[in-house]
Amino acid sequence: MARYFITFDNGMKAPVVATEVEQNVDGSEYRFLDENGRIVAYIPVINVVSVILDEEPPAVTD
Repeated sequence: MARYFITFDNGMKAPVVATEVEQNVDGSEYRFLDENGRIVAYIPVINVVSVILDEEPPAVTD
């Protein structure tokens, strides 16, 4: 899993741990997903200034 830092329009920053981030169909929110595709956080796009990937997930080797 990776760690993302979200910066909000009020200056607050919050970390979210997830495997990936995507936007919903109408683009109104970010969805952060775990390794099983479950949503671990919803964040309204209107309140977000930036989403920064802080840590890359480790490479998977089989």
